[in-house]
Amino acid sequence: IGELPPVADPDRKAKASSSFQYFCEAYFSLTFHLAWSPDHLKVITKIEEAVTKGGLFSLAMARGSGKSSIAEVACIWAVLNGYRDFVCLIGSDEGHACDMLDSIKTELDGNDLLLTDYPEVCFPIQALDGIANRANGQLYQGKRTQIGWTAKEIVLPTIAGSKASGAIIKVAGLTGRIRGMKFKRPDGTTVRPSLVGVDDPHTDEAARSLSHCATREARL
Repeated sequence: IGELPPVADPDRKAKASSSFQYFCEAYFSLTFHLAWSPDHLKVITKIEEAVTKGGLFSLAMARGSGKSSIAEVACIWAVLNGYRDFVCLIGSDEGHACDMLDSIKTELDGNDLLLTDYPEVCFPIQALDGIANRANGQLYQGKRTQIGWTAKEIVLPTIAGSKASGAIIKVAGLTGRIRGMKFKRPDGTTVRPSLVGVDDPHTDEAARSLSHCATREARL
């Protein structure tokens, strides 16, 4: 894939690395184009704490308030800046989960601002030109990037010096196989999720049934 382009704005990248709110504003202005409400700022703060320090929390937000978009961008922020090397995003069912991964893929593959400041991740991804079969043979400086680009999983390119080298984003439906999730790296090491986000754990149908509610709560 040739040499990686230089980082366009190191100061912006450094500021975005330390602030989830700024990361959203700087690289996803088309998604978050309205002013933040106090509730949004509360969610952003809780997510930043969970990503950087750990923690367990649940927050309810009104439908249409952007919680799915925030959850997706949180996954991107966590892996691009090296806070987590295996992030799992869980949806109400497999279809919902795959839709979220498609949205994340769109940003990594098409967000020009991310490309300018995170070329170590986005340049190899965009070099695939949307053809997933190219991932297996992709080389950087004579070595395979080990990039993964499937329907349920993204493995970011292995690039020396990259904070996101080999990081994984995986999705699953809440009622699917979420226990025992792991990933084996090419060097033989096994990693498990270190950050799990759950977005809209209920379907409308499940929400009408007390037994379905209890089952989903137990799985959480």
